[in-house]
Amino acid sequence: MSTVEKIIKGIKIFFFVMLYLLVKIKIMILLEPEYLPRVNYFKDLSNKNIGYEVNLKSDHSNFFDKAHLCNENGFFSIRVPTIIKTNSEFQRDIKIDYKQNWINSHTQSLQSSYGKFPYFIFYIDSIKNILNRNHTYLVDLNYDLLSLFLDLLNFDQKLSKTPLADSFSNKNTIFNAETSLSSTNDVHIMRKDFFLGKNFDYKLSVLDLLFLKGPESGFFIRNF
Repeated sequence: MSTVEKIIKGIKIFFFVMLYLLVKIKIMILLEPEYLPRVNYFKDLSNKNIGYEVNLKSDHSNFFDKAHLCNENGFFSIRVPTIIKTNSEFQRDIKIDYKQNWINSHTQSLQSSYGKFPYFIFYIDSIKNILNRNHTYLVDLNYDLLSLFLDLLNFDQKLSKTPLADSFSNKNTIFNAETSLSSTNDVHIMRKDFFLGKNFDYKLSVLDLLFLKGPESGFFIRNF
């Protein structure tokens, strides 16, 4: 074999190895922390490792401390009270304000909204256990909740906190749009379109889907 042929063979082997690595290594996607995140939050997570962004400014996201739920009267929001000194603080520095009895309020909201849903009883204790850990920082509470939801949805992606947003080109930036649902009819249409595969735009907390569909929830997300 001549020198030129050896070089060509070596180049071919190199490209085959690189192609194999690109197929096997999962792309990392960065997620902005959300409290009880929306179903839309999980839309693009298939076959990607997950970087949990902790260095965003406190005013960067509309959902860092807020979740959207639905009861028989329609769409509503719940919010985790926080201690914020200035708008220049990073989310990682924002502490939860336990002077307000928000954990009891939130669990009551979940009970009144979803207590009659078929899978409520199977998941609510896991949610309460995390809420009752009394995290100092909201970013840590959101991280533990996200870890739980990934497990309940049967996502096997690796989740890791990262302050290195600029080092990833595949950053997810779709999570900041506010939600506009005004009535239970809007919610029924949204759910129906989602389950029929018409439109992936599920604007409520993933709890709404989990309490309704249970173990099938991850299937709907991944196979839309």
